Amino acid sequence: MLHRLLILWITGFWLAMTSLLVVRELYPEATRLNAVPVGYVAQIIFQHEQASDLGIFSSGKDPVGFLHLQPKTFASTGKRAIEFHGNLKLTLLGKSPQHISWFAVADLSREFALERLHLDLSTPGAGQHLDVVVDLVGKKAAFGAKVGNQIVNETAFTLDEAGFGKLMAQIGVDPMMIRQLKASQGELPQMEFGAQSSSTVLSGQKLSTFLLTWKAGGQTVCEAQLSQLGQVLTAHAPVLGWKLVPSSLPR
Repeated sequence: MLHRLLILWITGFWLAMTSLLVVRELYPEATRLNAVPVGYVAQIIFQHEQASDLGIFSSGKDPVGFLHLQPKTFASTGKRAIEFHGNLKLTLLGKSPQHISWFAVADLSREFALERLHLDLSTPGAGQHLDVVVDLVGKKAAFGAKVGNQIVNETAFTLDEAGFGKLMAQIGVDPMMIRQLKASQGELPQMEFGAQSSSTVLSGQKLSTFLLTWKAGGQTVCEAQLSQLGQVLTAHAPVLGWKLVPSSLPR
């Protein structure tokens, strides 16, 4: 299950990246007096390198996971990275809940462009284990799957139509679907990113914040309240029905 889920996730990731390949301006909402450039907020995040520890809750107030974020800047190169780890409880197609843990590192350029993603996914006990590397600069990716200590699959592919056609064929999906999805990208909702000065209340205290938003077709995909030092205080993903709050606070 985890193996097939990963392949579909990588395919969706590639389609999203091709539709957002050269995003140099992230649509600050200039008509708002409190709007700020997204790049300015990104600079603050990596200047202060504040860690964020967040509990993930479903819309029914049930805890479903945990997320830790740690931004880093490398003085020798000026490049940046975000390390994140956590766990999540997923229920797919009416089956019993699946527990997934992950550790990942996203390497960014000086201009905050994603260059490389290393993702390690695992299930409890002697379950499945997946190691994924996506190299956007080299336009290639690879992943290896293990069950217990036995390697059951190792796959490398290019981040193009031919590479993903090969990947889709491995899970029994017609590679023509890649062409159809790519051809329909012009019909996909427009992605918009924005930032503005805002405020939120935590533990009865009002705090000045930056509100980051990601919208698709005018609908909010995710929004997050960041402190003035760049720490994620709260986040909300309406599409998934998730709310993220500091793990030290009750829901």
